[in-house]
Amino acid sequence: MKHLARLTPILILGTIVGPGASERPATGLQPKGADLELLRSVRRIAEEVERLRGESFVRPPVAVRAPDSMRKVAAEIRASNVIPRERLAARGRAWSEIGLGGSGSPERLFQTLAADLQGIGFDPDGNRLLVSPDRLTLDDYRPDAKLSAPSTVLMMTGVRPDEPLASHLLMHVRQRERAGRDSLQPTTDGLLAHSAWAEGEANLLAIRYLFEGMGLADDVIEYPLDPGDFLEGILVPPELDELSGVEQDLVRFVYIEGFAEAVRRFKAGGWAALDHEMARRPTSGAILHPDGPVESSFTRPSPPAPDLRLVDTDSLGEQGVIVLISRATGKDDLALEAGEGWTGDRLYRWESPGKTGSGAATEWRTRWRTAEDALDFAYAYGRTLAVRFPDRKLERGEGTDVLRTDARIFRVETAGREVRVLILPAASAP
Repeated sequence: MKHLARLTPILILGTIVGPGASERPATGLQPKGADLELLRSVRRIAEEVERLRGESFVRPPVAVRAPDSMRKVAAEIRASNVIPRERLAARGRAWSEIGLGGSGSPERLFQTLAADLQGIGFDPDGNRLLVSPDRLTLDDYRPDAKLSAPSTVLMMTGVRPDEPLASHLLMHVRQRERAGRDSLQPTTDGLLAHSAWAEGEANLLAIRYLFEGMGLADDVIEYPLDPGDFLEGILVPPELDELSGVEQDLVRFVYIEGFAEAVRRFKAGGWAALDHEMARRPTSGAILHPDGPVESSFTRPSPPAPDLRLVDTDSLGEQGVIVLISRATGKDDLALEAGEGWTGDRLYRWESPGKTGSGAATEWRTRWRTAEDALDFAYAYGRTLAVRFPDRKLERGEGTDVLRTDARIFRVETAGREVRVLILPAASAP
């Protein structure tokens, strides 16, 4: 019987997780006015979320029907409330210069995390869920002759397939109430860390919601699964497999590593342990290394040229360093070694008013646990320059490496535990 009990979760997961489920049936236009059945469903799900999480909503959550276009606009507003698009554009130019993705990568990262999952969004200024017309409908209770995916999940777990999705978004509503602000943060490192904890907590709750009625909530998290393995992947963004390069790596960190770390903390001491870790580990480096030091004090530098002004300040964090080195060189071991000793960084973008191109400058200041860690990063970053500009020679010197192109000059300066990457117009170099 003990072996049978261990097999039961696997057999059920095979049904819920496995391929071959039918597509959702199309639904017609919804009538104007409040959808009372939707409101009742969301209130009931919210009560279960409160029970599972041991917390209460400040206000009872509500829900309205919203088409894809409305949810998309809500996500764009949510992102712009945290950081303006023009600043993201300047950040994209800085990313492109240091070799982290393309100029549009920061905006795509923000938009993907702001939109979150498909089918249900939430109003970032309140506690309303924005629910697609084909989600949480009475069709869940009408199995067709082929035994559709909604009816299969409902029969196996007693939970409608969109209820875990709704519980995920309701957890975000509660997170916003709890913190008094959005989980999205203006710096890349803050965005990755806070989003990883937020998505990890939301998906842990959603999966426990799915299996709670069967008494399997604790058994399921014993298996090496990620949120994308459940309910045909509705608990991860639909763009996850469509993204490429650094954007996919960063989003996967949020949803996959965030969930794995949330599960580890929960298994160690329940929700209280997770709450404790979320509060004390606000960087991607702290998620990767729980007891690693973090330095947040950076003095704003002077402009590299008199006519330049600061248009964006960012922090990439350890995960940003790892992704940059890994994607640029194709060497995962080199990337992990390069990011290992990270304690803090600031990425500055300097531009002249009305000019965003050749006259601008990018400055990246990093700090490391030891001088040896700093040298490891400087060496690894030099490798990225050699890959990006194979026809140019990296001039290595005592504490300063230089690479020159027709348009730009790259300086990598190492002093003790600090490494400074400065990218200037070629015409400004001596």
